[in-house]
Amino acid sequence: MNDERYHGPLITNEVSIGYIKLFPWIALFISSLLFWGMTFIDKLGIYKILFIFCISSCGVAILISFFDKLILKFKSLIYLLISLIILVLLIDVDFICLLMLVGNEGIYSEVSIIYNFVILSIFVLSCSLYSWYYFPKNRGKVWTFNQVGSGDKKKEWRTTAALAFIGAILGPTLLTGYIEKAFGILFGVLITVTLPAVIVDAVYAAIYVRKNPDYDELN
Repeated sequence: MNDERYHGPLITNEVSIGYIKLFPWIALFISSLLFWGMTFIDKLGIYKILFIFCISSCGVAILISFFDKLILKFKSLIYLLISLIILVLLIDVDFICLLMLVGNEGIYSEVSIIYNFVILSIFVLSCSLYSWYYFPKNRGKVWTFNQVGSGDKKKEWRTTAALAFIGAILGPTLLTGYIEKAFGILFGVLITVTLPAVIVDAVYAAIYVRKNPDYDELN
């Protein structure tokens, strides 16, 4: 029996190779809907090209998911493909949040450019942060980031600060009728902060199985 593979903070279990059976279908459905919508409002075609890439990636993943022997033979590549599919899901959700913020006619507006820059910056910072937890010297540690229910003062302070931040964002918008825009910003930021934890873990899994080819997550 193999030891359980290390995983970083924020996720309770390591990424499973079985994700290749489910998540490409979800990502394909959302990406296809967004691509269809872009045929009406994307005049420049940049977003259409982006979603063609997303759909193509999902199509390849779905095709591979039907061949179990291929999955087991190339586990490292499959984990990398899973990380790509999770990235596609993140792109889908972030774009939906962008539409909530700027509407159908504002996807190339200045607000859209600022939103995309901020989201991209958060994504890079989040990936860098989660990658730090996978350095050899940091593995095996118990991170307070993953602990729930401790009730200490620092945790209470963080919870209060988070609620205050949400209140500061949502409060004025409830009064001015811009709740949809506020939700788009808030959810876009939250999903971009959290989902990279899964992407980084999938990349680490690819590296891990290359170094440990006998690793079997089912054992």
